[in-house]
Order: sequence, then C-alpha cells, then structure tokens
Amino acid sequence: MKTKFLVLILGALALSLFLSGCATGLTPSSWPGIAVDAETAYAASAAHVYAVSLENGSELWRFPEKADAKKSFFAAPVLTPDGQLIVGGYDHILYSLNPQNGQVNWEFAAGRDRWIGSVLVANDLIYAPNADYTLYALNLKGELQWKFQARQSLWSAPVTDGQRIYLGSLDHKVYALDARSGKSVWEKSLTGAVLSSPLLGSKGQLYVTTFGGDLFSLETTKGTELWKFATPSFIWGQPALNAWKLYFGDADGNFYALDASYGAKNWSVQPNGPILGTPLVVGDLILFGTESGELVAVNTQGKNVWTQTVGGKLYGPPIAGGNLILVAPVENQALLSAFDLTGTQKWAFTPAKK
Repeated sequence: MKTKFLVLILGALALSLFLSGCATGLTPSSWPGIAVDAETAYAASAAHVYAVSLENGSELWRFPEKADAKKSFFAAPVLTPDGQLIVGGYDHILYSLNPQNGQVNWEFAAGRDRWIGSVLVANDLIYAPNADYTLYALNLKGELQWKFQARQSLWSAPVTDGQRIYLGSLDHKVYALDARSGKSVWEKSLTGAVLSSPLLGSKGQLYVTTFGGDLFSLETTKGTELWKFATPSFIWGQPALNAWKLYFGDADGNFYALDASYGAKNWSVQPNGPILGTPLVVGDLILFGTESGELVAVNTQGKNVWTQTVGGKLYGPPIAGGNLILVAPVENQALLSAFDLTGTQKWAFTPAKK
C-alpha cells in the first residue's frame, strides 16, 4: 500500500499534468538531494543546503545560515569544474555557492517556477531545467545564453553527448537539442511523463523511463524507438547501466535487470516496498533504497548480499562518497546516513537546531 507521502506526490503530479494552462503549476513535496566531492557531502533539504564532512558526518556550513520561510531546497546540488556549487530553490532562484563556506557567488532569478531537477554542467554552460517548462542555458557567471520551451514542466536534469542535449518532460516527450544553440533537433512522444534524466549508452542509445511504466531505448540520431520494456507500475528513477545490463525499479517494488541491447529481462526481485530512486552500481554490488526505509545490496545475479534498515523512507538514490554509501531518508531524524560496502553504518548526520 502506498504511503500518504507517495500519494501526495502522485496527486500533485496528476494535478500538474492536467492543469497545463498554468505555467506555474503545482509541484510535490520532495526528498533531499545529495552531491559529493572528495571530502564533503552537500545535501539540499527543506530550509537549507548543508555541507557535511565525509570523514565523520559533522556539519561544516549551511545555507542560508538562518531558515527563511521563502526558501526551500530539494534538487541535488551540482559542482562545476571552476569550483562552484549550483543549487536551485523552490523560491524560483538558482544559486551559485562557494562550496568552501556556502557564500553566494551569484543568483539567477529569471525562472518563473521551482527548480525541482538538478542542473547539467557541460560545454562551459549550465543547463538548468525549471518547472516553468523552460530549459535555461547559462554561462558559468550565471548569465543567460539561450532558453528552450517545452510543453510541460521539467523535473530532471538533461544529459549530453557533447553535441546534443537530451531532456525529458512531464509532457510525455524527450527532446534533443543542439547543445550550443538550444535549437530543437527532434522530439519523441512516449507513454507517460518523464520524471528522471535520460541515460546515454555508449553506442548511440538513449534509455528513458516513464510514468506510464515503460523503459524505452531510443537511438540518438532521430529518436527512433529501438525497444520498449513494460512494467506493471510507474517508473520514477533513471536506470543504471553497467556491463550492458540495465538496472531499475518501479513503484510496485519490482527491481529489474535487463539486457541493454535488446531489452530482454535477465532477472527481477521484489524487496520490501516501492523503488523510486536510481540504483547505484559499485563493483559487483547494485544498491537501491525502498519506501520501507531499507537500503538493499544485490549482486549482478540478483541475489541479496545484505539489507540495512535505515528507517524513514528512501525515495532518493544512494550516492557514493569515497568509500561510503550515502542515503537521505524522508521522515527520519537523521538527514544523512553513511554506510560502508558491507552495510555497516559509519555515521549519521542530524542537523542541529539554530
């Protein structure tokens, strides 16, 4: 049975799909977004963006220092090659922060709705998807270079092969754009809203999951469908690709391994609870979280290696940080929990009240 939190997400999604006449439609509550560098984890969660030491889970800084009722953050921050931390807020502002201290470098305030998805940084540009249906391309100083208008909200980061940008939308479409100009190259209609980032394969394939419960393989030249794999429920997360195997879960709690070339199912397992986040592949382990609050590790044959009860609900993806696996549960006292590859918890971070 779906929890109230997941029901609220689905209700908000349904409303935003049907109320398409309003460019600033409804968006859901969400879960913390995580990014890491060599020493620090950055977590966007409700009123703050936190910087947390990977060594011991201690807080290094938070932005803003004091909670502001007008500001909230859920999109995973993104580090740029020139040393910025880019994070979007539900206050319609895209922020560039100094990752050393959380100070603001610049703000981009032209977005007309919330920043739900992360940005993509490539080609010396920041490609920023907004719920106002628009992909904004900024230079590294936060100056607008061009923008592209989809037909519905953009909730996930685009991906690029260097020449083109591939972007999913709640309008059931995937768009291919010229990476420099933003001009449309092709668009492809699918069976449902695209809630996660597309995934690029190594030989011209694009893998896309939909709210209609399908995983598509498209070729990148014209968007031609190569194959489709159907599941009994919706798919929120991006698949993971490793050694020509695709791994992903659905909202009925099924976790799949497919042949990436043809879409044939290799195996499936059903742990305890719906699976919304993107899996993480580390060596021979595939890790994913469930709505029941379990972090699950299976091997490449689908056999359970270990399961760790984190508590709360795990909607976001596990993230690798050094030798640790980080998760950010919802409805849990700890904002971040860190585990090693045996499933042993190393630390938990609970923000102090200020």
